[in-house]
Amino acid sequence: MQTVTENSSFDNATIGDGGFVGPDVTVGFRYHSDCGVARIGRHCVLHKGTVIYGDVIVGDHFHAAHYVVVRAFVKMGDYCTMLNHSTIEGVVRLGTGVRIMTNVYISSRTWVGDHVFIGPGTTFLNAKYPGRRDPNRPVRGATVEDDVMIGGGATILPEVTIGERSFIAAGTLVTKDVPPGSFVSGVPGHISPLPAALDERN
Repeated sequence: MQTVTENSSFDNATIGDGGFVGPDVTVGFRYHSDCGVARIGRHCVLHKGTVIYGDVIVGDHFHAAHYVVVRAFVKMGDYCTMLNHSTIEGVVRLGTGVRIMTNVYISSRTWVGDHVFIGPGTTFLNAKYPGRRDPNRPVRGATVEDDVMIGGGATILPEVTIGERSFIAAGTLVTKDVPPGSFVSGVPGHISPLPAALDERN
């Protein structure tokens, strides 16, 4: 059974049992007339102001805090969390157990693995020269492998890969590929081996 509060809409969506849908929530937003339904798994929590577009697939135990936006063709695994005022643009993949803190922006065509932590105010970009050079070049965001920890206020530039278990310090600008098990800090990010004290899975 779902608990659904007033003024919420999900006529273009399926939501699994045991969920809570707060006020002024939209699930399955029809961004065009032929869009598909949004599919949300069991035991979700969708707080006030959440907007989830059609053509989205989300696993079980999803938690969306206030004013979260998830655009079309996003797929998430189970046990994912998005905190207040965070946005995921279309065509993004998130694994299981991804935790997205407040005011995070994830650009289209970003791939995120399992058990990744993304600190508050982090920004992912997907175009190296937006509006310049070759306008027909497809955009491509970052690839973040499993068990990566990203501190608050980091900026992740397009087309980079962050290897598994790496730790990105707060405020870092990631400009190039990061090998697995690395520690990255600074602007631009300086890559060094991950200290033993930080070498663990999330």
